[in-house]
Amino acid sequence: MKKPEEIKKVAVLGCGFVGFSFAIVFSRRGLEVNMYNRPGKSLETVMDRIREQYGFMAAEGMIDPGMIDEAMGRIHTFDVLEEAIRDVDYIQEAMPEDLALKQEIFRDAAALTGADVIIGSSCSGLRRADIVKKAARHPERCLVAHPTNPPHLIPFMEISGDEASTEAKDTACAFMEYLGQKPIQCREVYGYVLNRVQLALIQEALFLVREGICTVEAVERAITDGLGLRWAFTGPYGVEELNSASLEEGLSKYKAYFIEGFENLGKIEDYGQDFVKTAVDGFRPVMKGMDHDQYLQWRNKMLVGTRKLKGDFNK
Repeated sequence: MKKPEEIKKVAVLGCGFVGFSFAIVFSRRGLEVNMYNRPGKSLETVMDRIREQYGFMAAEGMIDPGMIDEAMGRIHTFDVLEEAIRDVDYIQEAMPEDLALKQEIFRDAAALTGADVIIGSSCSGLRRADIVKKAARHPERCLVAHPTNPPHLIPFMEISGDEASTEAKDTACAFMEYLGQKPIQCREVYGYVLNRVQLALIQEALFLVREGICTVEAVERAITDGLGLRWAFTGPYGVEELNSASLEEGLSKYKAYFIEGFENLGKIEDYGQDFVKTAVDGFRPVMKGMDHDQYLQWRNKMLVGTRKLKGDFNK
């Protein structure tokens, strides 16, 4: 496997929300980036979307505006897979969460590249073993490289794949760190780490609203004005460390409280369209008159501000 500094040219397969964001992660660090997508709007607009985000990053002080044209010049678009992955050193698959499509992409990408080219999937719910089932040529270098959307603003990533080689996973982890991302390695499990934590929270958030315990806006404020303020700096174990004299005391002293809480948490197994409408109507005041795109832009500004506060940028 190649060392991080030896990876000079990468391919991103898919030009959607995650794919175009990965193009920024790679091109910002000086890599040549080949973007692949089937002919269509995503491919036609990807360069404009990348440039728009580079402009946003420059306006927020994340990057030097003078580097944008140079970075954009390193990005190339293709609608033929074989051309897109020719002579690349790493491949990031970012196609829709469609098993048949990913199996086809991994089969072809593995057949057309050398054994030292890692192929990472952005999948969040699919199993690596299923995705690589048709990849006959060195499937051990195929793994999960699951980002947090959008990866050019949120650096956390999960490297996984129980049957992928240790060398491939270690190399992918080192490469992402080299790029400025913040990867972890974990065993393969549905949703991986971040989404499992998030799904547990979402389930309770849906329950609280469905049962009329509080409003959508109240749940949002519980996170943004409460838990989220400390979670940006200390995770759940850090919170318990600081809620007691020590983490050991907290986990021991409050065990009965935790267990009782687990037994009394609400549970959502299904919900209908009526609840979807309730949630949408209840969320509208949270957006304070912004439309979806304006709310997205506001979210991105808040992400940048928080990372600045954490001293988390490396221009």
